[in-house]
Amino acid sequence: MRNNNVTMMSTRVRKAEAKRNFIKKSFRLLLTMAFVLTTFFTVTCFADDGSGAIQTAQSLLSKAATAGGGLWAVWGLVTLGMAIKDHNGPGIGNAVWQIVGGAIIIAAGVAIGALDISMSAT
Repeated sequence: MRNNNVTMMSTRVRKAEAKRNFIKKSFRLLLTMAFVLTTFFTVTCFADDGSGAIQTAQSLLSKAATAGGGLWAVWGLVTLGMAIKDHNGPGIGNAVWQIVGGAIIIAAGVAIGALDISMSAT
């Protein structure tokens, strides 16, 4: 009986370790994509004479926040699905709050895009 418990525990440990590794790899991938996209958009933003740089930067920041919030919310949905499958109450709560956080980030991106930061006198 004891050997069976040890085997079950080691299986749980292996599953938890595999889940942590997957999350670490996903986070690294997201950071790499963010870095590459930021570099790409920065070069295109300041490639012209710079007259529209502020509006371009605002637009890019708005798009990046909206996309990042969308990814965060989607990852929350994935986490929610896994938590529901495992009947994990605290995990369900965390996933719901992650989805709400993603929605707030999306709203912030939309708000940034709606700001009027033009330097012209009206």
